[in-house]
Amino acid sequence: MLSKIIIFILIIAIIYFFIIPKFRGKKPRNDGDNFVECSKCDTFVELKDSVIKDGKYICKECLK
Repeated sequence: MLSKIIIFILIIAIIYFFIIPKFRGKKPRNDGDNFVECSKCDTFVELKDSVIKDGKYICKECLK
């Protein structure tokens, strides 16, 4: 009786850890969370709102 319960728990664990995660979608990657420091004004801006000039990140406000 005890061995049947252990086998049942192992089967449920295998299904839970190996089969179910494959059906869940992967989380979309959020590139907006990447921040860099502006080399001129020392503020942190999103990577998409910055420009690389002379190998350093510069925010769009400092380019004006």
